[in-house]
Amino acid sequence: MQEPILKAVAMPPRIFWAPMVPALGNFLIQGVFLLMWITTNHNPIVFIPSILAVHVFLIVYGVRDPHLSNMLKSFGRKGGGMAVSKNIYSCRGNKLAP
Repeated sequence: MQEPILKAVAMPPRIFWAPMVPALGNFLIQGVFLLMWITTNHNPIVFIPSILAVHVFLIVYGVRDPHLSNMLKSFGRKGGGMAVSKNIYSCRGNKLAP
């Protein structure tokens, strides 16, 4: 029963051997620039090497760090904002309960 859960944790999702979130970001950004390039009546073949080069870089980096997608999803504001609890009464340090 635990095999699918362990497999999902051990091997995060990939798109063409690259981590999913950076690969989708690469395709999205390169696709937008490709569409803007096509609308100015230029040859779209010049974008194929850049798409492949960035994707190969993501594959190499994803082999070194397979949980790159999860790290990017969990990256957020550190320090201030909602991450710090506020004390009701003035005292030293942060208290989770009054």
